[in-house]
Amino acid sequence: MPQFVLDREAIDRFRTRNRIETALTLAALGLLAGAIGFLAAGIEGLAMGAVMAVTVLSFGALPADAVFRQGFGAAPLSPFHAPGLNALVQELSRRAALPSVPRLYLLPQPVLQAVAAGSTERPGIGVTRALVETLPAGELAAVLAHEVSHVRHGDLTVMRMAAAAAGMTRAMAQAGLLVLVLWGAGAFGAHPLLPLLLMLAPLASDLLALSLSRTREFLADAGAVELTGDPAALASALRRLQALQGDDFERLGSRGPRWLRWFRTHPTIDERVAALAAATRVVRPALPAWEGVPWTVPPTVRRRPNPWRR
Repeated sequence: MPQFVLDREAIDRFRTRNRIETALTLAALGLLAGAIGFLAAGIEGLAMGAVMAVTVLSFGALPADAVFRQGFGAAPLSPFHAPGLNALVQELSRRAALPSVPRLYLLPQPVLQAVAAGSTERPGIGVTRALVETLPAGELAAVLAHEVSHVRHGDLTVMRMAAAAAGMTRAMAQAGLLVLVLWGAGAFGAHPLLPLLLMLAPLASDLLALSLSRTREFLADAGAVELTGDPAALASALRRLQALQGDDFERLGSRGPRWLRWFRTHPTIDERVAALAAATRVVRPALPAWEGVPWTVPPTVRRRPNPWRR
């Protein structure tokens, strides 16, 4: 049976491409917000947008405890309640060289789900009871390694920055449209393209943030394989999750136009499994002793004539 191992060169290429895409997406989000400020009020508007961005990003991420307790209604999973899960997360965190081990939380939702929140210094991982009780040990380790990889790669901070930039762009666009409706374009002395930009900017910023989310998911999958060394387990877990609870958005996207996928937060299961296959290579096990034996008759051996055949 073939064995699958991590292709380090493919992972390095994938990580480099991911960093470039992340940098370009964040730059595009920043330029979009800056363009609104510049077209609306020139250099003053651009400076005001920069001040708003610095102010928004200066606020730190919410602690994981507040996110899971207040946002999800989750309860902490201490080592006393779940010693195996906590030991698994501790080992994955050690392999990932995290500054602190993520705290575990039990989510009350009935679906199969795992999610990371907080910051790199104070992270947390929430899991549902259905996920823990359904997945085999290897697949559960792969899913938790995926969430640990999100923490390791700084995705919690990156996505917070993207959400802040998208939210700021949306707020500036809505305020600009309100001014245009109440006082007209003369109130700005603005560029003629400003109304069109104000209408399209919120949608564009949301699409850029969703694209960044999908890109970071691919990197988290590759990071999970690095931590576990078992790409087949993660692919199996993805297929199992798809088979058990499905993906309504994916089915809608398969029946409708392809642009519907632009509104996904995660890539499709097929795309993720294909990316895992591209980041791994097959190692054939050693051949048994009998394999490779020439089963054909050597030409030096002559067949005896059959005396019963005329």
